Amino acid sequence: MIESPLQLEHEAESAREPVENPSLQAAERPGAASGQAEGRLELEYLPWGTLDDSEDGVGCMILATCGWVELEYAVMRRGCGLLDQPNRGTLSIQGADGRELINRMVTQDLGPLDASRSCRSFMTDRTGRLVADLVIVQLPDEILLDIDIHQLKAVRDILEHHVFTEDVTIEDVTSKWYRIGMHGPLIEAVIDSFGAMPGEDLGASRLDIAGVTVQAVRRDIAAVSGCDLFLPRDHAVEIWNTIRQQAGIKGIRARTVGWYAFNTARLEGGTPVFNIDFGPTNLPHETSLIDSHVSFTKGCYPGQEVVARMQHLGQPKQRLRGLRILGDFLPVSGTQVFAAEDEALAEPVGVVTSSTISPLKGAASIAFAMLKKRVFSEGTRVRLHAEGEVCEAVVAELGIEEVSS
Repeated sequence: MIESPLQLEHEAESAREPVENPSLQAAERPGAASGQAEGRLELEYLPWGTLDDSEDGVGCMILATCGWVELEYAVMRRGCGLLDQPNRGTLSIQGADGRELINRMVTQDLGPLDASRSCRSFMTDRTGRLVADLVIVQLPDEILLDIDIHQLKAVRDILEHHVFTEDVTIEDVTSKWYRIGMHGPLIEAVIDSFGAMPGEDLGASRLDIAGVTVQAVRRDIAAVSGCDLFLPRDHAVEIWNTIRQQAGIKGIRARTVGWYAFNTARLEGGTPVFNIDFGPTNLPHETSLIDSHVSFTKGCYPGQEVVARMQHLGQPKQRLRGLRILGDFLPVSGTQVFAAEDEALAEPVGVVTSSTISPLKGAASIAFAMLKKRVFSEGTRVRLHAEGEVCEAVVAELGIEEVSS
């Protein structure tokens, strides 16, 4: 079981009242802000994947909420949200031939990869199906592969299988490297205190936080500015608290963000997640992430012929698409989708993979669904069952313009 080094910090956050300003807490006039939020939940964790008898023998718990879901969401829209990510694993690739090895094993061209630019890519098997969704980061003496912990072993085994006489060392450094996410319109002011905020998506920069070197990778995945911080696991608590302290000095609200709030924000940002919205059974074209993850001008990699043939000669049989639900319904993950014109007892044409109620859409429900070709065109109406009733939805691109402070 992989445990977060920040658990005590989450417990402390859960015990704190949401407003620390004594003048607000002491207010006695009718209607004044008291700092006492209604509907407080308990500190809660969720399993990431299967914990018992998992095929890879790996599991972890991720923070669901510190008890203030609405405030956790709000801080990503108005301030600086901090996301603990124990579900991310890290491989280190070292040696003179390491970059070449990775380049011939992934779908994206590593040509633009350098100290100022990271990249996203898939790794596929020989049938063209997904093995993993990767973020690839260049450091001075090594390349880091950021991977879901459940795909860590598979990726390492594949890379090691393709090393013959090359000068390459592959090491699982998940116990050394850790990941903290920052999301919100004011994170740049905080990050600039330690170096410089990367200027574009997947841009990279090195920060000095509490005397520790940290790699920042820009990832605007939640309809707002975002960064993933790659940092030494042993310094996670120190760095976490230093960021919060610096935010406070600048008058910026910083708060821990759990999965419940982040899930809403990433759906609003139109960002699917591996092992939730798509996974190892899917082809790259079924994810709708081809533009960001696949190069059609680079050299060979396992499954390239299948991916290229799909690009030039046809369409996938299914594709991950967004849904905007009509009416006050929230279909949950696993809900079957039907063509709007079909009669009762028809064959399903898709399945919901994740959903949320979107504050930025006027509390409308939105979702990702894996849909068959028959209905995945934008604007198509489909039918679902939610909360014991039949409702309709429209196939639409998720994602909105970035929230500004």
